[in-house]
Amino acid sequence: MLFEVLLTLSIRFFLFDFVLFKGLRNYLKPKGYLFRKLLSCPFCQGFWSGLGVFLTTHLITFNLSFLLLMLSFGFVTAYLSMMTTAIFYPLIDKFERNYGTVEKNNDDK
Repeated sequence: MLFEVLLTLSIRFFLFDFVLFKGLRNYLKPKGYLFRKLLSCPFCQGFWSGLGVFLTTHLITFNLSFLLLMLSFGFVTAYLSMMTTAIFYPLIDKFERNYGTVEKNNDDK
């Protein structure tokens, strides 16, 4: 279970915060309400990433206990996603600003 939570948070970070996909995110945001909400809501990102990881790592059964377990995993990862974003986003911004400054200074030399 811990592995699945860490996998979910890693996938969410990779898709929604990693600088490699920033251009794609900026392109998709004005394309519609769904993209705008999904790309700007860490709770939503964690929920949907959590559901995706859960469904790929568990045998799907059609009963109430599976549905409740799936939804609870989605909400737990959504909450953790929101908390990690609140904690780490300022640090990521600072790192990217400093890293960009380092590149700029190295280009001047």
